[in-house]
Amino acid sequence: MNGIIRAAALARKDLLLEWRGREILTAMATFALLVLLLLGFTIGATPSTSPTMLWIALGLATMLGMPRLIYSEVEQGAFETLLLYPGSREHLFWGKSAALASLLAVLWCVLLVIAGLFFNLDIWSRLPALIGAGVLGVVGLSATGTLYAALLLHVRGRELLLPVLLLPIMLPLVLAGVRVTEAALGGNNGGMWVAVIGLFDILFLLLAPLLFEAITEET
Repeated sequence: MNGIIRAAALARKDLLLEWRGREILTAMATFALLVLLLLGFTIGATPSTSPTMLWIALGLATMLGMPRLIYSEVEQGAFETLLLYPGSREHLFWGKSAALASLLAVLWCVLLVIAGLFFNLDIWSRLPALIGAGVLGVVGLSATGTLYAALLLHVRGRELLLPVLLLPIMLPLVLAGVRVTEAALGGNNGGMWVAVIGLFDILFLLLAPLLFEAITEET
């Protein structure tokens, strides 16, 4: 219970700071919108291409926003203070991951509304399935993003190196997310691709906290 409280307090702190400044979410939303517009004008804004564009925008926005949740505290010397607090360092992972997941969930909802207008999609009749697809993807993206951001904590040029390392890991999740979103828009259940995202999420939710603790032990 103390671990849950600690993780929730950390996530609440990050979200309150974001609410006051609105820097990370604004940057991610603006960047994701620009990606949607760029892809829409180059590939074509059609219902068949919309799932791919949605997930590309969400994945790239994750790599833009994730570093600021951890690296800003490192630059200010606050992250080392968090590591000194009693308790398992896994709780830090859960708090940071929950904060990122909350921001990505809001971003996914914004992207759905924009895509509904931009691509002329009937998102409202498929909203529960689309939100479910987004939640599955957001969980995996937040877990992998938090882990890899911690992995490069004290590496020079980490903001440039993070996308290089994170993209190959995110690729299966993004691909599965595209297929699940296509199935949701078509009124299908997604079948195998839902299982792929579920297995991806379970794997990283089990391993990432342990690896995060091992990585931060060296800090």
